[in-house]
Amino acid sequence: MPVNVNINQITLEFMKTRFFQLFAIVMLAGLLMPGCQKEPHSVDSAGQADQMVYTPKATQLVADINSFKQKMTAMREHPHLKSGEVMSKEDARWNIETLFNVTYGFPDLSYSKTITDTALVYLPVDASGKALLEDVVAIYDEILSLVTGFYINANFDEKGFLFMQLKSGETNNGQLEIKLEAVTGARLGTPDDPPVNWEYFFEGDDWKYGYDMGKCDNSYDDSDAADQLETAIRSSMYAWPEPPNGFRWIAANPFTIELTGFEYTEGDEYFIFYIEKQDGDNFIEDEICLEHEEMNFHFNGEHTVIYQLVPNDPVYPQFASLTDWVFIQAEIDGELFNYGGIKYIHHNNKLTYAERLLVPVSELPLPIEFSTIN
Repeated sequence: MPVNVNINQITLEFMKTRFFQLFAIVMLAGLLMPGCQKEPHSVDSAGQADQMVYTPKATQLVADINSFKQKMTAMREHPHLKSGEVMSKEDARWNIETLFNVTYGFPDLSYSKTITDTALVYLPVDASGKALLEDVVAIYDEILSLVTGFYINANFDEKGFLFMQLKSGETNNGQLEIKLEAVTGARLGTPDDPPVNWEYFFEGDDWKYGYDMGKCDNSYDDSDAADQLETAIRSSMYAWPEPPNGFRWIAANPFTIELTGFEYTEGDEYFIFYIEKQDGDNFIEDEICLEHEEMNFHFNGEHTVIYQLVPNDPVYPQFASLTDWVFIQAEIDGELFNYGGIKYIHHNNKLTYAERLLVPVSELPLPIEFSTIN
């Protein structure tokens, strides 16, 4: 008598067995890996003399920022005077972004979740791409007003402003389009370095991959696996080292790296959630659902990607010139995409890093909280 064999069920059971085997290997590797609880290249400030930590790069940055700040102050105090001074559109973007972040940003604190608000502003430029100082100051004030509004409207009980990023777009009719992205977070404080918890998710923490589809038991929670992983990554970020006496940390020159999910693998498994189908079939429930074991696998996979693989990948040369980098923000979205007849569900990652520098408080005072601004 012929035996009925459910090929799909056998394949699914094999995949689950393979997944648990690999998950155990990844956990063991994480526990045995030396130094896995510290960011690579991060500065250890203990025992360093003040003159050693104030690098030439930081000295130049402070000089540039204070020069722009002084010009902006003079412009505000004497609005009827026109200096005629111009700067390149890239210098204008950099000056506004960097001064704003060192004045108002608290990226070193711990946040349980974040929100990113966006807006477009327009900087007048001439045919050679240069902007008048008074127009740059006006854009700075416009951005300050916008971000203050974003911060006030953020629905968090305890909140803090992390950073602002400006991205230059096209120039049309003498107007440079600049995209503003401002990140506000639900504040937790400044904890000690949290260890990576390999069992962050437990029984019942089973989530559908994206689109706020809720939990795998079909209970609606206005969330999804991507949201939960983003919160987990945010809650387990490394604490910044204590700066030497009289110094503060600043994060400058932020840059964002976007990952689709297929970039980094261990064997046949993707560190970031990613499933591809070339036959045009729909995804089944077991593929859409990330049970808590799989949530833990991708949580640890995200950590590996963020702190080890991306910074050491030659595809991203931005890290090569940095003596000290810091990871600031992860935005993770569960998405379904169809490209050339190939479907895939995945977690799109937008990972933001910055260069971290020590500067004297006497040169750049501690940041101001938006809650204290009248």
